[in-house]
Amino acid sequence: MGDTATERMIELQKQLTIRLAELGFEGQAATNIVHRLAEIAILANNVGSESVPLMLQLSPDHRDALVSVVAHIKLDLDEIRDGITDLEADLTHLLDFLQRR
Repeated sequence: MGDTATERMIELQKQLTIRLAELGFEGQAATNIVHRLAEIAILANNVGSESVPLMLQLSPDHRDALVSVVAHIKLDLDEIRDGITDLEADLTHLLDFLQRR
């Protein structure tokens, strides 16, 4: 993740922390949600706004560059999948918490 993406992730984590605290949802599940949700959101945004457009812009003649971009997309999607798996239980806990209120 580049410096700009890291900065966006830190800002998003701050905003998520504030929102979850406003909702009264705190603790380890909240910490996990803040970290994972911000990471997933930034990675997904990067795939959609940077990596896929780059892949579409590259000439088919630039095979090495295409391989690199596609490998990067795969890596980001693997990280997103892992993040979703790690987030699922805590997000379900948040949903249950909100539905009880």
